[in-house]
Amino acid sequence: MALQIEDQYVESLSSMGHKLSVKNFIWSTEEWPEINHDDFADADDIPVISLQGVLYGRKNPDYDKVCQVMVRACEKWGFFKLVDHGVALETIESFIGSLNGLFDLPMEQKLKGVRSASLPLGYCATNPDYGKNLPWAEILQLLQSPQQVVGFATKVFGDQHQPFSNAMIGYLNALDNLGMTILEMLAHGLGLPDEFFKKNFEEKEATMIRVNRYPPCPLPEKCLGLGCHSDPHTLTILLQDDVGGLQVRMSDKKWIGIRPVQNSFIINIGDTLEAWTNGRLRSVVHRAVVNKEKNRLSAAYFMSPSNSALIECPPELMDPKTNPKKYQPFTWGDFKKELLVQKRVVGKTALERYLISK
Repeated sequence: MALQIEDQYVESLSSMGHKLSVKNFIWSTEEWPEINHDDFADADDIPVISLQGVLYGRKNPDYDKVCQVMVRACEKWGFFKLVDHGVALETIESFIGSLNGLFDLPMEQKLKGVRSASLPLGYCATNPDYGKNLPWAEILQLLQSPQQVVGFATKVFGDQHQPFSNAMIGYLNALDNLGMTILEMLAHGLGLPDEFFKKNFEEKEATMIRVNRYPPCPLPEKCLGLGCHSDPHTLTILLQDDVGGLQVRMSDKKWIGIRPVQNSFIINIGDTLEAWTNGRLRSVVHRAVVNKEKNRLSAAYFMSPSNSALIECPPELMDPKTNPKKYQPFTWGDFKKELLVQKRVVGKTALERYLISK
């Protein structure tokens, strides 16, 4: 029976001349998930932070306290759930509806927006370039660029692109505003000037969104939607539906499942922010697992500074004796070039190249 499953043709993830079967998606044994997509240990779950009363009243007496709570969550977990975040429900629902509409299209129509030399970001079914350990996912990647969004949507939808384009652009703009608020709050909670991080994000050429739709998988105990990795960027704002799948690796190497919360975002620290804070805020390894019954949709908004931004920890967050400098300074542009060469981040491999060896 197992062999029959492994030989099944996977139509939803086969494209561009790649006729893939389940066996093409089986990961290395050491990567197989130990817990299911809906295994949640609530005692170990990441903190929930509310921005109610904070978004529109920075002088609110709770502001300092919430900033400190946010910093502590990022020091201990590298992750937190954000509720009362101020992004309109209609904006989120329109975005999700437009994405499901895209992924439900016939493959030949989706492939009109496939990644190419002229459109380096766009749609792809899995990522055959990896060769092995293929992600069980359809993927859409776009920069925070109205021109690119419209360009992609026009290729796929033609003259009918407006609903998709408007929904995507509206969502990206809303998350840009939210992300800048979070960066300001983290700086404030760390005792840095409020603008310390924000001032490096005025240009949007490096910020992008990656949407994954994970179809039902007949062999979820041997396949992964996304392998274990840390995010190289500065900050990730993740929207996930009510189907579990996000798992985070704790410091004791134990994996925990993150229970979805309605109308919330998952916020996690990226490698760049870990280096920027000399390791005080943690970029933590995580992965996405799949299941047999349901599609799962997730959208990760990756905030990155301008290419020329220098990632160097300020003196306030270092101490020569107790907390010396851990990372060599680098620009986001240089880091990004290294990522393009590496292609695939596994574990914490991206940031390790900048560690100062002692």
